[in-house]
Amino acid sequence: MSFWSKFLKSTAEPKEPEVEKISAAETKKITDKITKLTEQLNDETTAGTAVVKKQKAVMLTELGQCYQELSQVDKAIAAYEKSLKCSEDFGPAFDGLLKLYDVKRQAAAYAKDNSEIQKWLNKSDELTALSKKIMRSK
Repeated sequence: MSFWSKFLKSTAEPKEPEVEKISAAETKKITDKITKLTEQLNDETTAGTAVVKKQKAVMLTELGQCYQELSQVDKAIAAYEKSLKCSEDFGPAFDGLLKLYDVKRQAAAYAKDNSEIQKWLNKSDELTALSKKIMRSK
């Protein structure tokens, strides 16, 4: 057995992703903010205005951040992805997706689920392609 195979074998075990814990008061505050943002997003009086897409993207990003703080990764990813569909630009939604895709990939690696690993790697690749598109358009 070569040096590298010994070294790589010893470091091959993935670790389970850590979850950050928050207080009950902080959870309540974030939950209230989620409710408020959801109501604003569902408000039909602002639909169709020119500024709506950018405002909606900002609200969806905030929603994603709230879900991320509550460790609701799937809901956070969905909100961030919707935000990027409204406004393709760098910012918190883009950064949040990078982090969350990596969290999901790590969890899949820990579970030794190759198809899920590939799914999240592909999502990361799509995000990289989007970043190139954004850079070329500026």
